[in-house]
Amino acid sequence: MKDKLASMLKEIRGQGNYRTVRYLRPVSASTLRHRGKEYLNLCSNSYLSLHLHPEVIEAAKSVVDDYGAGTCSSRSVSGSIDLYERLEDAIARYKGYKRGLIFPTGYMANIGIVSTIPGKGDIIFSDELNHSSLIDAMRLSYARKVIYRHRDAADLERKLKRHTGRGRSFVITESVFSMDGDMAPLKDIMEMRSRYGFHVIVDDAHGTGVFGKKGSGVEEHLGLKGRADIHMATFGKAMGSFGAFVLSDPVVIDYLINRARTFMYTTALPPAALAAAYAALGLVERDLSFKEDLWTNIDHVRTGLLDAGFDLKDSVGPIIPIVVGKDSDAVKMQKMLMAKGFFLQAIRPPTVPSGTSRLRLTVVRGFSRQQMDDAIEAITAAGKKMGLI
Repeated sequence: MKDKLASMLKEIRGQGNYRTVRYLRPVSASTLRHRGKEYLNLCSNSYLSLHLHPEVIEAAKSVVDDYGAGTCSSRSVSGSIDLYERLEDAIARYKGYKRGLIFPTGYMANIGIVSTIPGKGDIIFSDELNHSSLIDAMRLSYARKVIYRHRDAADLERKLKRHTGRGRSFVITESVFSMDGDMAPLKDIMEMRSRYGFHVIVDDAHGTGVFGKKGSGVEEHLGLKGRADIHMATFGKAMGSFGAFVLSDPVVIDYLINRARTFMYTTALPPAALAAAYAALGLVERDLSFKEDLWTNIDHVRTGLLDAGFDLKDSVGPIIPIVVGKDSDAVKMQKMLMAKGFFLQAIRPPTVPSGTSRLRLTVVRGFSRQQMDDAIEAITAAGKKMGLI
């Protein structure tokens, strides 16, 4: 076995697609330390910089004495401590849904939804660039899978007309796509739902806390708050903590409690994560300046990169893809920026399609104006050397 794996790893290295784990320590909301050197972190998903907010940290600390370090049980046994109930109620209200159910991770939530709700005889229509958790979930489902072109509502409609059956139909999409930073045509999808009668499953992991007047996500931003049949998002990005949640009608939630294996057969989240998420949600709900400050930074970085001549594709919000092309070239540009004190990752297949390797930059609230200007200058210089601009 080891010889075979070693051979496959050698092939991955030859393609410029080899990954290693880089161990680091956070220094501030925007910086980290890696191998003794401090870097500006350009690849965090803590968009609102809440993971180091004093109130969030204090909330996590405050429950440890009463609840302990862990739950040491699945939620189906004794792991559903009362902190779950208040957080599930709060996030459902915030998002405009009747009921919520918390899972340990977004990956597990998506596996739970898609491998449990659609069944044999049903059809799933999925955006071609959906997250790998949704792709893996569909592989575990007994439903038929139909892939439509990325963000192409017309192609979705053609396939809805072509692929019919006696079972139920589901359309699954991310709201903001994690590697491209572009937004799904949710308005078009919801309009088609009224004509074709399918069920909509939305993954709002990268929209929550960022989009919408009150920051509740892309559905609010588009005037569709609470309109999906099943909504999934996480506390591990803009909310600065850990865990994920599913929102829907109480009947759907009860069914997941009874049948979703990723809910039933895994240890519940530790109390500190639940308390931190609850504190972060409270901050975001009562103080819109977190979101407003983030958008000030987003506009500044985007304007700087666009003025430099970068093609940011159809991205919106804090996720900014700089497509380089070849795997090895993306790694080369990453190393240029690392040498200048900027920490980020070259994103390569299978995370993105072959030939579209990129640097995935993310903007966070914690950046100072000087840090952003320094990053724009360094990225521009590296882009020129790579012939991107």
